[in-house]
Amino acid sequence: MDVLRNRIAFSIMIAAMCAAVAMGAASGGEAARALPEGNSGIAERYPGDVGIAKDTRVVFVEDFEAGSVADLNKSWENITNREILSFSPDIPAGSTGQQSLLMTHVGGKSTGAHLYRRLQPGYGQLHLRFYVKFDLKCSPIHHFVHMGGYNPPTPWPQGGAGERPGGHERFTTGVEPYGNAWRWDFYSYWMEMRSSPGEKFWGNDFINDNKLAAARGKWVCVELMMKMNDPVTERNGEQAIWIDGQLWRKEGQVISHLGKGFPKGKWVWDSFLPDPKGEPFEGFRWRKDENLNLNFLWLLLYVTKAPDGHESKVWFDHIVVAKEYIGPLTPLR
Repeated sequence: MDVLRNRIAFSIMIAAMCAAVAMGAASGGEAARALPEGNSGIAERYPGDVGIAKDTRVVFVEDFEAGSVADLNKSWENITNREILSFSPDIPAGSTGQQSLLMTHVGGKSTGAHLYRRLQPGYGQLHLRFYVKFDLKCSPIHHFVHMGGYNPPTPWPQGGAGERPGGHERFTTGVEPYGNAWRWDFYSYWMEMRSSPGEKFWGNDFINDNKLAAARGKWVCVELMMKMNDPVTERNGEQAIWIDGQLWRKEGQVISHLGKGFPKGKWVWDSFLPDPKGEPFEGFRWRKDENLNLNFLWLLLYVTKAPDGHESKVWFDHIVVAKEYIGPLTPLR
C-alpha cells in the first residue's frame, strides 16, 4: 500500500511539473517550480505528528502539550498577555494530543497576545505549518502569524510598521485573515515593497480573492513557505500559502505561490492583483545582505476593533517549522 501511495504521489508531482513548465512557456513568464500539495509532505510519514520533531528536516515543533502556560517559556522567548492564554481540549481531527492553545481576547482590555522565538542559526528556506480555529463570533483580526528575518536576530519582535525595510536589517511576511473580509492573504514587508497612495508603507498583499475564505468555527491547516533570494542581487525569492494542503488557483494560474516570473498580474499601489492577462510578477529581493535570513517565528493575535467586553477566541495547535513541505496531519492508521 505504501509503495502504491508513493507511486501515485510521484506521478501527481511529475504531472504538476509538466503543467507548470507548459504554462510558463505559454504565458511568456518563467515557470513556477512545482510545489507539493496534500498529504505528500513530511507529516505523511508521522501520523498524528508523532515523532515528527526527530525528523532531520524539522527545525521546531510546538504541540501545546505542556503542563501549564508557564511551561511555554521553555520553547518561546517572548510571551505577552499570558492572562488571555489557556489550554483547551478542542483539538484538530487527526491529532494525537490532548489540548491546544486558546487565546481569548476581550474587547477593551488588550489588543491580544503573542508567542515569539528565534529560529537559529537562520535558514534560506522554511515552511511553517500550523492549525488554527477562529470562533464564529471572533472579531476581525488586525494582524496574525508572521515569519521572517532580523539582522541581527533579537529575542523579541521588532517594530517597523509603515516603514520600508532597507534590505539589510529585516523582512517579514504575515499570514493574515484580513479583517472584515475574512480572506487569507500575505502581508509582506521587504526592501522593494510598494507604497500606499499616501506614500506610507504598509504590508503588501498578493492573492486578493475573497473566495479564499478564512473559515470560522472549524480547524484549518495553514502552511507558509518563504525562500530567500540568492545571490542577494537577484529577485529570485519566493513565498507560498497552502490552506488545508492546497495552493490557491484562479483563472488557470496558481496565485498563492509567488516568485520570479509568476503569477501574472498587476500592481495597484501596494496590492498585487493576479490576472492572467497581466505582467509576470518580478519576484522577491528580500535582502541585499547575505547575513539577513529566515530566523524568527511570531505567533500573534492582534485585535484592535472589538466591542468592550466582547470575547474573541482563537485556538492554535500542531505548529511545525521545517526546511521542506510539511502538509496536513496524517491520521493514525
